[in-house]
Amino acid sequence: MAWSADPDLKIMFSRDNNSYKAKSRYNELHVGKKIIGIVDVLIEQGIICQKDGFNDRISGIGFQSRLWASDGLIEKFRKAKFNQFHIHSDEKREAVVLRDDEKNPVDDYTDTPETNRMRSVLGKYNQLLSNTHIDIYDLELPVLEIGSGKRKMRLQINQTDKFVRRVFNNSRWDQGGRFYGGWWQRCPKDYRLKIKMDGVLTTEIDFSGLHIVILYAQEGINYWADVNDDPYELHEINDIDPEIDLRAAAKLLLLTAINAETKTKAFGAFREQAETGSLEKRLRNEQLSQVLFHLKRKHAPISHKIASGAGIDLMYVDSKITELLIQRFTDRGIPILTVHDSYIIPIGYDDVLEQEMHSAFEAVTGIPQPSVKQVTDHYTVIEQGPDPALSNEELAEYLGNATSQRHLQQLKLFRQFKGEPEREDWVPHWTGLY
Repeated sequence: MAWSADPDLKIMFSRDNNSYKAKSRYNELHVGKKIIGIVDVLIEQGIICQKDGFNDRISGIGFQSRLWASDGLIEKFRKAKFNQFHIHSDEKREAVVLRDDEKNPVDDYTDTPETNRMRSVLGKYNQLLSNTHIDIYDLELPVLEIGSGKRKMRLQINQTDKFVRRVFNNSRWDQGGRFYGGWWQRCPKDYRLKIKMDGVLTTEIDFSGLHIVILYAQEGINYWADVNDDPYELHEINDIDPEIDLRAAAKLLLLTAINAETKTKAFGAFREQAETGSLEKRLRNEQLSQVLFHLKRKHAPISHKIASGAGIDLMYVDSKITELLIQRFTDRGIPILTVHDSYIIPIGYDDVLEQEMHSAFEAVTGIPQPSVKQVTDHYTVIEQGPDPALSNEELAEYLGNATSQRHLQQLKLFRQFKGEPEREDWVPHWTGLY
């Protein structure tokens, strides 16, 4: 599977026995620690290759072993009578995950009508994703190199990395609950602009300042109706380099502080997420403390929730909003992708998505009319976009020239294997953008 999408990929492989719990509800293939011995034999026989990992107990730095196919195995791949679309998730794969306060999976939780309901929603959703071709249309090699330094990684864009789980934290069903999985969640925003679903262009819409707005809603305040101010806008602060984008820095600090338990942890998280080599990454705790002071003063009604660890509870609230959206679109047979508080939908359903976002937000928080904004539309999917005056047909022709042959061939093969029609029932008939 890895080789078919990225011939140069080396797969991480754990040699820790604790990584393999054959009877775990999260190990639907029941792979036990014997896999380590099997891999060793395959290496000895020259069927697969390995780069040894290491673990430095003093520095805490570790590197898992890497595996890849030998030339002989690759030759057998080429002769195989099946393709990547034959490989799919097991029907019993667990989609509802409970983790303890150390982030370890909890195997022995007892199912309830609610966990069964959530699993049913995810089962239908994952089936819809499995039957939908989701791809970045202009990649000749379906691989992205993202990050830098130690965080640099290769992200495969394929049709198997689409399984979505709902993950709860701290052994509680009212903390966390967000939806994880799917390569698009790890995909940089610039590339998400180029996602097609079954050959149809998409658009992305997100909530504006969602966690801020939810905190205000919990205090009985409708932020956009009663306050209606940019939640991250601050006036000039002394001892902060004027070259720094203060709004962007304030936004990052406020969002990290909402999720952090203390100011110190918030400052550490801020620097960790700031761009490498940026002025923001060099901000001292004293400077960040100034910014946080002004943010708390600006948001006095919710200041007690900042740097209080409230984020884990807010994730549960936004996960309930996301679940409603997943359920409503899945029931209609329309694929939707989620990136926490941002949603990707085929073009033509923009207005429907905005209406459903308003409805879901009010259903969960009791507050109407949240602010939502369109991250992209079909006129901004390419860096040098076409003339907005182009007709749908002209734009379709323009984009067709940018579409890779790999994408077209894979889409055709996917449709043939899945028995899917050339045009899905949900595709808006008015658009030529497919």
